[in-house]
Amino acid sequence: MAAAPRRPAPVGRRRVARRLRARRGERVPRRPPGPGAARAARRGRARRRRRPGPPVTPRPPAVVRDRANALVTGATSGIGRALAHELARRGHDVLVVADRDVDATVGDLAAHGGTHEGLTVDLTTPRGVEATARRARELGVSTVVLNAGVGVHGAYARTPLEAQLRLVDLNVRSVAHLTHLLLPDLLAEGHGRLLVTASVAGEMPAPHFATYAASKAFLRSFAWSLRGELAGTGVTVTALLPGPTRTPFFREAGMERTHVGRLPKPSAAAVARQAVDALVHGRPEVVHGVQGKAMLAVARVLPQPARAAFHGWFYAPVPPSLAVPRAPSSGSPLR
Repeated sequence: MAAAPRRPAPVGRRRVARRLRARRGERVPRRPPGPGAARAARRGRARRRRRPGPPVTPRPPAVVRDRANALVTGATSGIGRALAHELARRGHDVLVVADRDVDATVGDLAAHGGTHEGLTVDLTTPRGVEATARRARELGVSTVVLNAGVGVHGAYARTPLEAQLRLVDLNVRSVAHLTHLLLPDLLAEGHGRLLVTASVAGEMPAPHFATYAASKAFLRSFAWSLRGELAGTGVTVTALLPGPTRTPFFREAGMERTHVGRLPKPSAAAVARQAVDALVHGRPEVVHGVQGKAMLAVARVLPQPARAAFHGWFYAPVPPSLAVPRAPSSGSPLR
């Protein structure tokens, strides 16, 4: 006679048996979920969602931050003036630093709104640099644009030594000095933007413009080196490499009758727009203009003697037989 099939143990008895096996150290296989497991899980999730949480604290109203403060050196002429206007247009209060025409520039910036200020100093002197840094600290400047520069055109041995040394003081020493004074405050705040105006002229030797080109080579290398040191600090450094640009600088350097002086050039405002875009986004470098980019491409492929000959042609006077009479125009060397 066949044995009757065993009836399954009640649920409670099976649970007790599993616990006893677990206490004896035996392996207890996981029980597969029954048909109602998914439904029970959904009910549990629903109960958890309905469970009241901690009281919600209302957020305080958003605080509108004050306008950022920016420092621009060489801000009364050329690219520096355009940079000051572009920063003011984008909501910065600008500290205008130059050795002349400061009040007029501050008055022009008022059209953009905000509160702008001028400081008339000579950045070729340590006293002028220290006065600039002191006022920038008082204003809490977080955007620093180091743009002041000068050019000396002509054969190096025939140009006054005083003019060459003044170029080095303004283009090189003042940038290194002012950066060293302002950088600790930017690092302490954990954020800041620094723009250094170099030039495509610094990428090649420049006969008849030797000291200027060398100073711009320093500035580009300086900007890239600082950027590497400051990675991860919240402070970024951007190098601006403009090509030939319409500013009064050509006239002041006596270069209107050179080949580069007669090239068509973009406006300083166009350079400033691209430069400030790169600055606020913390990009490492910006090269403006087709001519500037073409000259950089040439500099990468030519050997050094050919670079010097190619670049020197731009600063050579146009022969009278090739000169085309035209109304005087102003422009910038390869700033």
